[in-house]
Amino acid sequence: MNGRSTRHSRAFSSSRPTSTLGNSTFMQTATRILLVDDVPMFRDLGSIFLSRSGPVDLADSASSAFQCADERRPSIVIADMHLPDMDGAEICRRFKTHPNWGDPPVVLLARPDSPEDHAAAVRAGADEVLFKPLERDRLIASVRRLTDFSTPRGLPRALIEQPIEIIARGKCISGIVRNVSRGGIFVDAPLHFNRAEEVRLHFNLGTPNLTVSPTAQVIWSDRSQNGHDRVGMRFLEIDAQTVTKLDHYVSDHFPRHRSVPA
Repeated sequence: MNGRSTRHSRAFSSSRPTSTLGNSTFMQTATRILLVDDVPMFRDLGSIFLSRSGPVDLADSASSAFQCADERRPSIVIADMHLPDMDGAEICRRFKTHPNWGDPPVVLLARPDSPEDHAAAVRAGADEVLFKPLERDRLIASVRRLTDFSTPRGLPRALIEQPIEIIARGKCISGIVRNVSRGGIFVDAPLHFNRAEEVRLHFNLGTPNLTVSPTAQVIWSDRSQNGHDRVGMRFLEIDAQTVTKLDHYVSDHFPRHRSVPA
């Protein structure tokens, strides 16, 4: 690790045609990507993976990233959670609140064995959390999902109807899972939840060997006619292996649809 800036721009520009899909429209301008990582190998791999998505600026520290953003405002920021001068959660907060950087989508890169990394990234407001090592297809899909449309699209979700245990406020509450993605879940539960309330979940994906027990944060909550809350939650403490299980489940089950939380 060193303090020298290694940022540079790749002379690739995306010239995607303008079209419509549902109520979303494709963005007409090139996506400028800012990739922040203090490990040269990850910067090089990331720039290769993303080169066809738009110009890629590279930085090896938070301070270099901020300087780069002042010079060329990014369309999206991808940053490691552990940099020499600042953690990724704080970088995310800075980009989300800086008056001149336009609140770009932020993707944070977590350690595969660290549910705590994932939780800190979500609490900081990251639009997406990916685990290292980087997977080319997932990285590209995340950038496109967050930048190709005027309104960022949600993650693919699978319909499911399974019982769930929700541990909240010292109680264990029984509910029903309605749909799930690798990033979040939609449930019906007999309790009114507050926005940003944190809970622990325990459910399975149809078979006992596909049991999932993450923590989660309430993103939205609506009271239904039967007195139960319809609740959207985003996973907090969850590891890479469990995310992979969820990804495979969503890929294998239909129908799919896209919704919030991401």
